[in-house]
Formats: sequence, structure tokens, C-alpha cells
Amino acid sequence: PTDCIPVEDRFVDSTSNRRSRLWTTSLWAFACGVFAWALPAMAQTGETFEETTPWIPRQFSTEGHHIDLLFNWIMWITSITGVGVFGAMIYFLIKYRHRPGRSAKFNHGNTKLELAWTIIPTLILAGTAAVSQATWAKMKSIDRMPVATPGSDDVLHINVIGRQFEWYFWYPGKDGVFGERETALIDPKSSDPYVQIGLRQEGAGQDDVLVMSALYIPVNKKIRFDVTSVDVIHSFFIPSMRVKQDTVPGLVTPVWFEATKMSKQVMGVDATGRGKPFDIVCAELCGQGHYTMKGELYVVSEAEYKENIEDVLHEGMILAMLGE
Repeated sequence: PTDCIPVEDRFVDSTSNRRSRLWTTSLWAFACGVFAWALPAMAQTGETFEETTPWIPRQFSTEGHHIDLLFNWIMWITSITGVGVFGAMIYFLIKYRHRPGRSAKFNHGNTKLELAWTIIPTLILAGTAAVSQATWAKMKSIDRMPVATPGSDDVLHINVIGRQFEWYFWYPGKDGVFGERETALIDPKSSDPYVQIGLRQEGAGQDDVLVMSALYIPVNKKIRFDVTSVDVIHSFFIPSMRVKQDTVPGLVTPVWFEATKMSKQVMGVDATGRGKPFDIVCAELCGQGHYTMKGELYVVSEAEYKENIEDVLHEGMILAMLGE
């Protein structure tokens, strides 16, 4: 019976219940605040594709804003949660620090509060996973991967091969068909780039073009890459296009993007009037020279690409069109 409980204990229980209700209400209010604070930033990111946040570079691809949306959402969630959690910890450390004459009291917990802090993170994580899966499918799903067909001009297909500490970009010849690449042909000590990665220069591959460290593509066209490696795991990363894909020896992995602006519109031009490139880097620690594994992405107009690519394929030297 309630009458048998000492008055001071009933007061403690009443105070404990009030505090539990207060914390439950505060937790739900905190969750609502997270959404109220994060959603405007997400909406703004979705509307202005080129302006993202102070901590990442601007993006210039058709699907890049989906990556930024996820990045900003997770950043806001984790930042607000971190402030709330550490703020509560500091508050408890100060309020309930040891004081002479005061002893700790046992509290068995609160079911409502425990359900709240379990359900809310679960819903946030489930929502993030659902949106992440949809974004992943747009850029990585085989079913949605653009396919280049001979005679069609809708998609440009380029193979990317990583090797310590260089990027190799393999273009098909005029026939639009790639030749063969065989592991048995690889000779890392050779000075011939084709032999270094095992390309067979006969049959369909006799007019293929290999470029080291410089990637040249047209704007507003889907570019499909099949990436792999000849030695260790690398990571093909173009920050401004929000493209990042590990290159694994013995495994060919497709990825794609479509650039929305020419590199010279964003990066400017050099002293010779040639547009400056976007960066290509390796985002996987791959050895002592990892920091030197860089490349250049030149995005040009469709007309400029067609005009130069014909001359380059005819001569078999794609670096000529970059003025090297």
C-alpha cells in the first residue's frame, strides 16, 4: 500500500518519474529538432547542385547532388547528436559530481525513455539506409549502368587501370571495340605502357589508345568506366564528380558519371589558354608513392572532343591533343 511507503521515498519516486518524463519529452524534441534543422540544408543542396558545403568541393555531375544530399544529412545528424550526447554527459558530470554528505540513489530505468532512444536512432538509420541504397543503385547498379554500343554516340566507354603509381586510361579505337588484355602479357619492368598492363596490340586492339594520367572526355555525355588494377588495390577518385571506386586486381568494376560543366569553366585556363583540369587521385593507401598517384580530367565540349579525338586516334597518341 502507498501508505506504507515513507514520505521521503514517495517524493523521490515522484521526482524520478517527472525527470524521466522530462527526458523522454526532451529526446523526442531533440529528434524533431534534428529533422527541422537538417531538412532545409538538404533541400538547399538538392536545389543548387553546384553549391554544397564549406568542407567539400563543388560538384559538377548529374548525380553528384545525391551524394551531397547524403553527406549533408549524415553530417547534420551526427553533429547534432554529438553535441546533444556530449552536452548531456558534461551536464551530468557537473550536476551529479561527488559532494560531501550526498549519496547515490539506485534507479532501475524507464521503459518509455529506453524505447525512445532505441526507436528514434533505428528510424534515422533505416531512413538513411533506404536513401543510401537508392543513391547507390543509380550509380553502381549493373541494371542501370550505361552501355556503349558500336555505332552509337550516347555513351563513351573507357577502361581505367591502376598500377603503382600511375593511372592508365584505355580508349577503344575507331571501331569502338576494345582489344584483349591478358595477365600473362604483363611485364612491370617494361618501358612500354601497353606491356606494363598487358594489352594485346593486335586484332580489335591494334587501334586502341592508351593514355597515362590524363583523361579527356566530352561534357554532357555519360561516361562509363570499367576499373581494375594490375598490382594492389587502388581507389579511382574524382572529387568534383563524386566518383569513387576501388580498383581490385583480377576484378573489373563498372562506374559512371556525366559531367555538367567543362573543366575550363570551373578551373580556368593556363598561360597557353588551355583549360585547367579537375583532379584525379588514388584514395586508397597503395604503397610508398601513393601520394604521387594523381591524374588530370579534362572536360571539353562535344565539338572540341570530336575534332581532336579523330586526329589523336589517327596518330595513336592521345597526349598530342593535350599539348604534351
